[in-house]
Amino acid sequence: MTLRLLALPALAALCLAAVPAQAGSGARIINGFDAAPNRWPIQVSVQWPGEDGVVSHNCGGTLVTNQWVLTAAHCFFDKGKQNLFAKDITVIANTNNVRDGSGEKRSVAQMLVHAGYTDDAKENDITLLQLSQPVTMVNPVLLATPATEAKWAPAGQAVTAIGWGNTSTTGDVYPAQLKQVELNIADFAACNAAYEGELTQNMICTKTPDKDTCQGDSGGPLFVSNRAGGVVQVGITSFGIGCATATHPGVYARVSRYNDWIRARVPEAQFATTIQSGWWSVPGVSGKGYSIELRGGHLYLAGYMYEADGAATWYVSGGKMTSATSYRGTLDKFFGGQSLTGPYVEPQEQGSVGDIAIDFTSDTTANLTVGSKTYQIARFEVVDGGLANGPAAEMPETGWYWNTSEGGRGFFVEVQGSEIYFAAFMFRDDGRPVWYWFNVPGTRGANGAVQFQSALGLCQGGQTLSDDAREASCAELAQSMALQFSNPFTAIATFPDGHRETLTRYPL
Repeated sequence: MTLRLLALPALAALCLAAVPAQAGSGARIINGFDAAPNRWPIQVSVQWPGEDGVVSHNCGGTLVTNQWVLTAAHCFFDKGKQNLFAKDITVIANTNNVRDGSGEKRSVAQMLVHAGYTDDAKENDITLLQLSQPVTMVNPVLLATPATEAKWAPAGQAVTAIGWGNTSTTGDVYPAQLKQVELNIADFAACNAAYEGELTQNMICTKTPDKDTCQGDSGGPLFVSNRAGGVVQVGITSFGIGCATATHPGVYARVSRYNDWIRARVPEAQFATTIQSGWWSVPGVSGKGYSIELRGGHLYLAGYMYEADGAATWYVSGGKMTSATSYRGTLDKFFGGQSLTGPYVEPQEQGSVGDIAIDFTSDTTANLTVGSKTYQIARFEVVDGGLANGPAAEMPETGWYWNTSEGGRGFFVEVQGSEIYFAAFMFRDDGRPVWYWFNVPGTRGANGAVQFQSALGLCQGGQTLSDDAREASCAELAQSMALQFSNPFTAIATFPDGHRETLTRYPL
């Protein structure tokens, strides 16, 4: 059986070489489309010199931290032997165009090829590259675990692949611009049969009519988008027979089979959890809730609460999970920060107001203990089916956002379907904390950006830390806010006084 490798072939069979210099034609990988600028900052280009000495794109890869790249092993082999090493490789991060000189260029300090890699069968087709210097990174890719893959990547699930690989099934057309293509997970048994039973459980397949990855896409990600508060990588582009053929699916290294291998080499790599980040509440109790994000073994929470005089307030807690399903920490309070329309004022920490414990009993339920009281909390469904289906394509990532130059306050965003639930954790003019919220469907702007605009809501008179018998009342204010997302993790926020700030995903 002759495999179609997804690294770039040179004149000799399966020898790796530089990308041919043809300009791209059409907006596709194989029948895909141009990726929006800054849409996939996790993607890198893995480059090395061709026979002419020119360094150019050959494989893709993903940033699992700001100094480690996950890619395919076969990129660095020729005829069964490793022929490329760390000294030969250049990585370009933070670019959509591999020919215009943009992006951050790094040499490779260390290459870790899986010891069990076999070049004939492409078993264990996985490699880690340690960059010589860190690169700028919004947030790393979340890596699939067996549980998250089973939940989010069953047969038939829509997934995304990206890369700078060949866009033609009949020739060599290598684009400068990053492409993406929407695929579907294939039934593994059927995929294995198509490859005459030569696949292993370390592989995962996609099969979508007339769509596929191709040569030059090797090492790039296959992922489920916008789950667990971010992108979850389930595969590494590996091999196939032909590109977008009717008979042979594309084959990828199955990331969930390599969790231990990756953790042992990159302890700070982040793995997805099925526990849902988003808005949590006590079922049947209105006007009070908890925004919770879990990412990379860390949890960050803010509690919607009230003071004894009825004014809205909030408490925060954050740190490492004590186990896969438990968190222990303190509730902290701040005073004197920035108001909704005033100039930036750095808040002052007032210290802890008590201990907090969270024990998750399922993906969507938990026991929350504050002081001596324990509550049963559950995920809040913003729209019907929102908990099961998650956000629509290209919607913002769920989680915490902030202005990187103005710490001490935060903004929590959750999207279910195309509807946002948003809270701004701010301060009153007298320095006391307050929160504002809105819940509204998104719209598309003329430039394709996702936009949300609404009057702000404010609640009063609800439960305090020690009194859970009071019911809050909520009202719509005359003041409004707008958010415009140019990509799923960056927004321009327009405040009631007209001033604007850039908000980005908070790096837990």
